[in-house]
Amino acid sequence: MKKITLIASILLSLLLAVWLAAPRQKITSNEAETFDMFIDAIMEENAIPGLAIAVIKDHEIIQLAGYGFADIASGRAMTADTPMNTASISKPILGITILQLKDQSLLDLDTNINTYLPFEIDNPNIDGETVSIRNLATHTSSIADFISPDYYAQTETDILLQDYVRNLLAKDGKLYQDGTHYLSFEPGSVREYSNLGAGVAGTVAETVGAANLNQLSSEGIFKPLGMANSSWRVSDYPTGSLATRYDVRQCAPYTGLCATSIQPRKNYLISKVFNPPISKKRFESYPQYINQNYPDGGLNSSVRDLATLTRTILNDGKFENGALLSPESFEEMLALQLPASVSTRQRFFWRDRNGMTGHTGSNRGVFTSLYFDTDRGDAIIVLMNRTPDGGTENAMAKIYNRIKSQVLSDQ
Repeated sequence: MKKITLIASILLSLLLAVWLAAPRQKITSNEAETFDMFIDAIMEENAIPGLAIAVIKDHEIIQLAGYGFADIASGRAMTADTPMNTASISKPILGITILQLKDQSLLDLDTNINTYLPFEIDNPNIDGETVSIRNLATHTSSIADFISPDYYAQTETDILLQDYVRNLLAKDGKLYQDGTHYLSFEPGSVREYSNLGAGVAGTVAETVGAANLNQLSSEGIFKPLGMANSSWRVSDYPTGSLATRYDVRQCAPYTGLCATSIQPRKNYLISKVFNPPISKKRFESYPQYINQNYPDGGLNSSVRDLATLTRTILNDGKFENGALLSPESFEEMLALQLPASVSTRQRFFWRDRNGMTGHTGSNRGVFTSLYFDTDRGDAIIVLMNRTPDGGTENAMAKIYNRIKSQVLSDQ
């Protein structure tokens, strides 16, 4: 027993010595004097290859810039015009397209979606339920969240969105699996975030609009606003124009212990215990994935395009040659949609957070955030070409806090 205790003591001493001797990432962002110095420090501290940031104050764009790299290997810089996957920021933009179809009297927000679909949505756990567009837009549809193993395809898929959704949710679907993709609550009674529900909403939009989502959004949003770098299709971009998507492999010095964000527990442990310096981290690139369920997170855009759209929203949806939506639909988009007992923060695909309205997005190789304050006419948009983890989430929070306290503050 004494021998075992001695060995354990020696091992603990060695581990402590390794921990004490290990180099750590210096944290300098808290003392950075200028905003650019702050961003440079944040990027090094959290191994972020590239950032694109837009800030709107009192309805005017006052900050619009890229930092770091859109592609490390080629040295291509991240700019305000670099397009990249926006992940779940896609959902409220889908919502705008749906409300435009409402303005064309092609759909009603509270009608049973089976009125529009070429197949039937029927939750086997609920008798006589009605699922509406409003349910889909507020994540109260009783359709479960789902990410298919084929979600990350590397070539443009020939599978139509409606076929993808039908296979999962219709009784004759190949992947129906006895209704495994449905939940056991009445639509409208519980909020349960659902990427698959966004796919259903996109299918309704494509069916009633008689066009694919990219065509509908291009004609209704991107072209009118001059959003030249926005599309739901990767194939619309020349090779090498989208920001490369990255993950980071970090290693604990002297140990051989390494991890990426797809190993969250080990990755968290290395970050918290060792906080290795940037020299112990390596960027690993992902391909440009094609999302079969693209309404949930397949939109590509630049921070300039998103700033243009956000500024239009802050202007009640109006732009030089028209308006995105009717006054009624614009008000609907930003109205709280649910009883307080279900959610006090849910709007039409948008959601409130920390006093602002917007959406975040996370995907392999991207971490995005877009939030605005309609009362003040302010907004913050941040795009990172890096898979999120605890470090990047902390970085995103610090960027927002710095902008709020030093750029948007009235003090």
